[in-house]
Amino acid sequence: MLLTLAIPAISQQPADIQEEQAALQQAAGQSQDRVESLDDETMSMVSAYNRELSRAEELQTYNDNMRQLLASQAAERERFNVELREVEQVRQAIVPLMVEMVEVLDNFISLDQPMLVEERQARINQLQSIVTRADVEIAEKYRRIMESYLIEAEYGQSLEAYEAQIPIGGVERTVDILRVGRVALYYLSLNREEAGIWNPETGRWSTLSDDYLGSLDYALRMAREQAPPNLVNLPLWTR
Repeated sequence: MLLTLAIPAISQQPADIQEEQAALQQAAGQSQDRVESLDDETMSMVSAYNRELSRAEELQTYNDNMRQLLASQAAERERFNVELREVEQVRQAIVPLMVEMVEVLDNFISLDQPMLVEERQARINQLQSIVTRADVEIAEKYRRIMESYLIEAEYGQSLEAYEAQIPIGGVERTVDILRVGRVALYYLSLNREEAGIWNPETGRWSTLSDDYLGSLDYALRMAREQAPPNLVNLPLWTR
């Protein structure tokens, strides 16, 4: 009886084992699938994390650059404001200086030899006019003043002939004027019969000897580039 009952039990064991193995294999497969799925998800999350980390680093670099740029702009703005304040200070100081420069030039011309009187006085009048005008930039005012100073300086290094009216013996007469730098100023009558030199001591014209008529006429033609350069004999006024 016992033997009969045991035989069926023994005969069923392999099937149970196979089923159990199949179940285990199925569970193992499912577990593997879950592991692979989790693996893929983990890799995806790691990849996303790395991307976000790289993006965060890029944003950090961008923010650092922006902070440096803003700091640089703030420093530049402050420097610009300082320069504006300095320009305003210079503007306030330079206007009185320019007025003084024009006055000095005017006084100098009035004390100088009577050469190109109308031209030089017209230049002074223009300077006095623009210095007080609000529609003329300070830079332009200063340029015009310095230009006038340079013109006056060049007078001392040039030879010039021109026609002008001067008082001789209480009468205004048209004559040829010869300017030799600022060393001497001569006149020669248009008929070439009378010559003179400016006397800085008396502030008047003094008549020269007829011996200088030819020399003075030649010097005038040299100044007008009508005769070749040559030595001429002319007197210099001395005390």
